[in-house]
Amino acid sequence: MKKQWNVGIVLFDDVDVLDYSGPFEVLSLTVNEPQEVRELLTQGIPAKRRPFKVWTISKAGSVVTSNNGLKIVPDYSFENINQNLDILIVPGGPFKAIKACLQDRQLIHWIGSFSQAGGIIASVCSGAILLAEAGVLTGKTATTHPYAYDYLEQAYTDIEVVRNIRFVDNGNVLTSGGVSAGIDMSIYLVSKLLGDEAAATTVATLVYPYYDSELHLKSV
Repeated sequence: MKKQWNVGIVLFDDVDVLDYSGPFEVLSLTVNEPQEVRELLTQGIPAKRRPFKVWTISKAGSVVTSNNGLKIVPDYSFENINQNLDILIVPGGPFKAIKACLQDRQLIHWIGSFSQAGGIIASVCSGAILLAEAGVLTGKTATTHPYAYDYLEQAYTDIEVVRNIRFVDNGNVLTSGGVSAGIDMSIYLVSKLLGDEAAATTVATLVYPYYDSELHLKSV
């Protein structure tokens, strides 16, 4: 039987849309076999046959207003989620959103607790700051949005910040650069877990010609 991963994507007010929707689409449009793409796009594939089951989560589970106004209803709150997550994705947003999240100790603790449990955790864009605050990036190499390089480097001196790179792999901890880099990181995650052929199939399904598997740094 094929392995299946449960994926949670954290949402909060003013989160950047592509930060969470990019990884959501990549993982939701991934299949186990190339011949399944037609079925996926014409009639859909049942959740039990997909390699990734993806849910959105917020602290309260109520409507989240994304940056620039798009509203989304999360699948779960921190309290009522009944799935055992294998992967957690933490998106970013403008600094007003990140600063608000840094004051939310329940959110920071929840992120840190997931990481300590041993699952794969990945950030997109300025979401790396939330991972840093939760202690997830201590002693590790990381990247983030170019406008957040200096902040991450100065506020968390125990992290080696890498610039001008799409994403960094620290084994169970991944960080990606600004906004669209979360798509590249998610495709890489498909390759990491399912192999290069599965990732190539996902890239073709997405019609995403700009992905380059070499635009990353492995630091395990």
